[in-house]
This record gives sequence, structure tokens and C-alpha cells, in this order.
Amino acid sequence: MKLAATFLAALLLMPSASLLADVAIPTVSLQPSVIPSPVKSLSAGTVEIRGTVADPGERPVRVRVSTSFGDSFDISVAAQSGRFSCQFPQDFPGARPLAPMLLYVDATDAANFEADGTLEHQAEVLLIVTGDTRGEIPDLPLAFTDDFVDAAGRKDAESAQWPVYRPLVNLYLRSRGPRLAGFGRVDFDLARPVDWDWFKNTGTLYDFAHRDRDWSQPLGHRVAAGFWQAVWNTWFNASNDHPWDGNLANRDPRNFRPYTFTNDLADILVLYQMRRGLRRAVADRRDELSREALANLLALQHRSSKNFALREKSGRQERYTAGAFHYGMFTTGEWLTEGTGWFANPEFGDHRQGGVFNGRAVWGLGESLKAEPDGKLAPQTRQAIALALQFCLHDAVQQGYAREVKPGLVFWRDAGEHGYLLLGMLAACEVAPDLPVSLANGKSPRTLRDACGDALDACVAAVQPSGVWTPYPDQDAMAIAALATGARVLPQHPHREAWLKVARFAADDWMAAKADSAERALPTPHFGFRKGRGMTHFMGDDHRVRFTFYVDGHWLHALAKLHNATGDACYRHRCHELLSYLCGANPFHARLFNELGAVYNFVTDNDGNGIEDRLQHDLYPESTAFVQIGLLHLLSP
Repeated sequence: MKLAATFLAALLLMPSASLLADVAIPTVSLQPSVIPSPVKSLSAGTVEIRGTVADPGERPVRVRVSTSFGDSFDISVAAQSGRFSCQFPQDFPGARPLAPMLLYVDATDAANFEADGTLEHQAEVLLIVTGDTRGEIPDLPLAFTDDFVDAAGRKDAESAQWPVYRPLVNLYLRSRGPRLAGFGRVDFDLARPVDWDWFKNTGTLYDFAHRDRDWSQPLGHRVAAGFWQAVWNTWFNASNDHPWDGNLANRDPRNFRPYTFTNDLADILVLYQMRRGLRRAVADRRDELSREALANLLALQHRSSKNFALREKSGRQERYTAGAFHYGMFTTGEWLTEGTGWFANPEFGDHRQGGVFNGRAVWGLGESLKAEPDGKLAPQTRQAIALALQFCLHDAVQQGYAREVKPGLVFWRDAGEHGYLLLGMLAACEVAPDLPVSLANGKSPRTLRDACGDALDACVAAVQPSGVWTPYPDQDAMAIAALATGARVLPQHPHREAWLKVARFAADDWMAAKADSAERALPTPHFGFRKGRGMTHFMGDDHRVRFTFYVDGHWLHALAKLHNATGDACYRHRCHELLSYLCGANPFHARLFNELGAVYNFVTDNDGNGIEDRLQHDLYPESTAFVQIGLLHLLSP
């Protein structure tokens, strides 16, 4: 593909510090190792690590490889004519044989790693070693969302995770990315009590504050311990109108109650359920944690016909009845509801017009049912799915949250939300195709299989004459992912080829769109907002170019599923371009998919020279979940 060749070549030829005034360009680069792809085949038996140095003369380069199993090895190699290479594991004494794993590779032409003042000498990449079957997909890192309790109930430093998490968390805090973002701590050690407390408050989404309480009794509407916060503790602020001491003037972050959004909870739950079949690096508690999170997600669903939405200060009142989900809950188990402890800022309106959480909640339910069709919570999950579909695909039409695109075909909210909803329906359909769903008053229930077919047809009917749905890359990606998934789950449906035809046309049209050359000094694999036949990456009122990585995750997912359905290599190639960027082929020479398993929210071009130069420490649940979900779809045969 022309984009791939141009983009990757441009990255390799980009040494100019003047173009990246805010970024210390390293004198050593590992980007050749992740171009054209960071994914390496287990069958090769070895992984080649390649790099360059700015000085063309002979000089030693230290190369360190840390694995997702928590061990680390480093050697010195000679750079000649500005290039160096080595093989893992063969060239690294004591290294374990190659297996499905992640390799965090660092290189420096300084005397050692992580010394003060050597950031300009240090570069990093992530390599992903995978096999040809589902059982050979590497276990992805979890420290960002884990509760640090293992399968035997041991906690923290006594847990089975600790020997793996400690070196990976330490490596992250000492690595190039966090140091560029002003977050790094070169002396950090998770085993030090003060650093462990700091990490729980600043580097993880898990709610440790209530982990060890007696959970035989619920905490408000929160029925189980498993709870992923929307962000880390030190982020919360006065936009949240539930201060612990009741005083909004006390703006200490510790004074505001953490919360989760239903969509964030569902996103991470989808990821956890997808990871169940992977060979685990450690005996963690992810299955039980998934069940606890599912219990809390189920508790967020409204089961009464009475409207739970209160009148807002503006006088507006939404109408959410049985099947709809609350927007989220505080760590104390109180729901986020306008007028009773939701946000103080009235501009926050993601709960309006059907919200951006009902579709993703159904996706979380569907993947949970698929993961444990006979589990303890399976009957309640089936009921919740049927009730949610009744709201989204029937009751919501009367409120204007959903619309009929053809007689009998209902489209939920927008292309993205309909895509999320469909992904949950299709996941559930794989294990419960005959689940009865009531979508019309006075008519007999239909099977989930038939409801999926209709919802896929509605997605096709909602496409614009141009062949795409919206100008928004996140929304269209989810519609494409849903259509491609529907073609796999319902292979005998008479409209299967029509679904794929629409999905392919939309994906091809998006992939052909280019960013305005006035915005970009380099081509980019990222997807931006549509602008005529092209795209723009300007976001927000500051008119700065921004790349948002949850969108990358959406397109990894969509194009991977489309490749699986059609066999067309162009979709897989674009996936590898996106993944290369996230794994180190970026102007920062940093791992944006990091050792914690987290992914940064976005990067920006602050000085407007056409090259992104600002990496903000803003690890985010959506980017983390969607990039990993997309990666798992890409690696699945």
C-alpha cells in the first residue's frame, strides 16, 4: 500500500530535532524492529532486533529485552555504519525459549540505562510474539486494571502476580514514554511501601479503597468488589459533585468520590472476557474479577417501567425506563443521576438522547454470556440482554433515541452505538441464538438470531448515499466491525453478502481518505474526522492536531474482522501500521501501549509544525480496552 510505504519510510528518515522541539530525539532508534510490523511469528524460533544510531562510526549499543513474564536480559552489541542487530533469545544468555509473549525492548548508546540526562540516548519498542492458533496468543499485561489478588486469594506482594508486575511496573515508570510525559520516576520500586501506595492512587484504575471490605453486604447499588474507576484517584476533581466532606470548595482530589462510567466498566469487561482463553502468564483472579464486574454491570440496569431520569437544572428530562442503564456509579455504590450526585457541570451530556453507554453495556453482557453460557450469572445476563434490547430497539423509538430506517428495522441512536449493540447481540447469539426477545407490543417474542439479522439489515439501511454513515471515525469503525462479525456469526443468512459489501465499501472509502498536507508533515495511519473526500485531525477549540488512540483500537478491531471475513490483505496491512505506531514507530520513539497494559489517551501537535510533539500522561480505560480488544481480534486466526 502506498500509505504504508510512505508513512514508514518517513518515520525512518525523521531524525530532525528541530521538527520536534518538545521531544528529545534519541541518538539510537529501534523503529526498524517494528516496521512494517511489531508482530513476530513464534514459528520463526527467533526475533530479530534491529536498530540505528546517529553516529555512523563503530560504537557499542546496549540492548535490553524485558518479557511479559517479568524477566529481563541485556547485552552489548556493536553498531557498524550506523546499524546494529541481534537475535532474541539466542544472543541473550539465560533467556527462556521463545514463546507467546510480549518483548519490551530498550536500547541506548549511553553507558547505561535510565541515568540522569540520558533520555536523548534511549529508545524503546514493543514486540508481540504470537503463534498460529488461539492458544498461542500472548497473555497481555494487566497491571493497570488488576486487583493484585491471585487465584489462591493471596494479595499484593504475596500474590502470584507480584513477581511479574513489579518489574513491569518499575520498567514502565523508568521508561522513555512516562519520562517524556513528565510522569517518570527513575528510582521507582513497587516493593517500596510509599511507591506501592503512590501506584494504587496514581497508576491504576482498580478501586483498592474498598477491595478488602466485607462483601457479604452490598455497598449501595454496588454489589461486588470488582470495580474499575473511570480514571486514577488523583484525577477526580470538582466537576464531580460528591465531595467526601460535602464541601465543593475543598478541591483536593482526595476529597472527591471516584466513579466508573457504565461504558468504561463494560469496555474493560469485554476485554477481560475475551482474554479468558489465553494461556496465562500467572495464576491471577481474572475470571472471578470478571464475574464481580458483571454483577456490578447488571446492577446498573434499570428494571422498572418508571422513569429514573430526574429533571435537569435546564428543565430537560430524559426518559429511561426498563432495560436502560444508569450512566455509572460512584465507588460508594451511588448511581450517577442528574440531580442526585451526578456531575456539577451541566455541559456534560453523555447521558442524553439514549446515552453512550447502553450499547456498550449490551456488548459487555453479550461477551460475558459467551464466555460463561452456563455460569451462575448467565440466567440474569440473558434477561438483562432481552430487556436492554426491548428498550434500545423498541421503547426508545417513542423517545426519539432510536429510529426506524425501514419498516420493521430499528437503528439504535447512531452508527457507533448501533455497532456496539450489535456486537453484544452477536456475541450472545453465538451461545444463545434462540433467546426470546420482545421488540414489539402485542407480538410474540422473536429469537435473538432473527433480531441480529434485522439489526444488521438496519445498519445497512442507515448508510448514507456516500457509502459511509457519519464523519466520525469511531462510529463508522464500529458499524463496520458489527457487519463483518455478523457475516461470521450468521454465515447462512441470505443478506450476508450485502452486509460485507457495505462494510467493505465503507472501509475502503475511509482508508482512501488522506489528511490535509497542511496539517501533516508526515503521512499518518490514523483515522480522523471526514472533511470532504479527505480527513482532518484537528480536534477541539485549540485547533491542534490530535490522534486519539481509542479510535485506533476501533479500527484495529474493524479491519481485523473485515480481513478475517474477506481475506483481503489491505485491511490487515493497515492494522499493522496502526499497531507499529502504538508500539514505537512514532515521533516519540516510545511505547504508547505500555508495560502496564495501558494505552495513552491521545497525542497532539502543539507547535503546529505537522509532527506530533506532546505526549500527555493520560492513560485511559477506553483507549486501553479498545486497543487490546482490537489486537486480540488481529491476532486471532
